[in-house]
Amino acid sequence: MTPEDLLRVEPEVLAKLILHKRERISQSLPKIIESLGEEKHTAEKLARKSRAKKEDLEPKVSNLYNERVKVVAELNDKFDTSKFENDEKDRFEQISENLKSNQTSVDNFNKFLSEIIELCSKYDGKIEQLNSYKSSMKANEALSEIIGDFENAKNRWNENESNRRRLESKFTKLSTNLRDSNTSKDYWQERLNSGFEELLIDANRVADGGLSSRQLSRNNKGKNNSRRP
Repeated sequence: MTPEDLLRVEPEVLAKLILHKRERISQSLPKIIESLGEEKHTAEKLARKSRAKKEDLEPKVSNLYNERVKVVAELNDKFDTSKFENDEKDRFEQISENLKSNQTSVDNFNKFLSEIIELCSKYDGKIEQLNSYKSSMKANEALSEIIGDFENAKNRWNENESNRRRLESKFTKLSTNLRDSNTSKDYWQERLNSGFEELLIDANRVADGGLSSRQLSRNNKGKNNSRRP
């Protein structure tokens, strides 16, 4: 439909079409929003529950990581690496970094620790010298028992939180659409009741050969720009 065709349509017809569309939206959205609200409420409960599980395990896992890494500081403090060959020294430093990393798995931690102890034993380093060896091993063993639950709890929380945010966004969007439709519906109903004289000012001017409101705005903008020094 061209602008000229649109101008030939009676304002009352257009208003009724718009009003009918808004009424349909206002009638259909409440049930959708109500159903979505129930989904959102359930998602919020699941997100809170999974977050509580994650936060319950998080400090325990963190403490175990801190406890198992204590042996690394003691290794560096008690074992003199100046006697090591260059490649051995490099390997010692590499293993130390691996032992300190939280990304190192439980099994790999045991392997790295055994390897570094064996390396140090070549230069009279003895495991008995390490006061934190047993506590680090116990911490690593305890970590093996809960790390799976912790990772599952994190993944479950991420999934539930993502779903909660998606539903929250959709709920907010539909609620806004409903509010806007109700406002529009009231406006066009008022126009049908009171008439369209105010809305027809621009249309009548264009029909009589005058400028559109958009063109008038452009002209005024051009005048204002020309007045600037």
